[in-house]
Amino acid sequence: MRRSVVGAFVGLALGANAFYVAPAALAHDAVISSVPADRQVVQEFPREVVLSFSGDPKENFNTVAVSDSDAQKVLYSHEPTVMGNQVTLPIPDDVNPGPGNYLVGFQITSSDGHSTRGKITFKVADGASADAEGNQTEVQSRDGTAEDSSAVPLWAYGLGGGLIVLIAVVVVVINRKARS
Repeated sequence: MRRSVVGAFVGLALGANAFYVAPAALAHDAVISSVPADRQVVQEFPREVVLSFSGDPKENFNTVAVSDSDAQKVLYSHEPTVMGNQVTLPIPDDVNPGPGNYLVGFQITSSDGHSTRGKITFKVADGASADAEGNQTEVQSRDGTAEDSSAVPLWAYGLGGGLIVLIAVVVVVINRKARS
């Protein structure tokens, strides 16, 4: 009988771990790549921004905005075009602020129907800083910029589940020693 109680407790702990990890796997869509790439140094201000997501965003209630990070001013904001997993924002010709640091903020409706916010940054180099910085391109990972500030990181679920299993094992060992 005692073994079945211990088995049930360990089973519950493992089940709880699976329960907590599963929602993380169903997380909102994340940016997997972008043009310009996150933290990329470019020579000229882009004429469009393209965000590629891990899923296909819904076509409603999406906004992408390009801001001047240095001046803390929104330069252009509009509803983007959504085709498959790509969200594209054409930037009008009259928006051409020159060298500086820029932020692309977005709010999209994920394929799961939830709102997802995030950002990427890029820099337009002036002639001197372009040579010094070497025009590096950095591609984002799946856990890149589409972070929901209220989301719990995946490692936290694993850590919590691992702690539950560890506590269960400690309780079993203590019970065995107490009964011996």
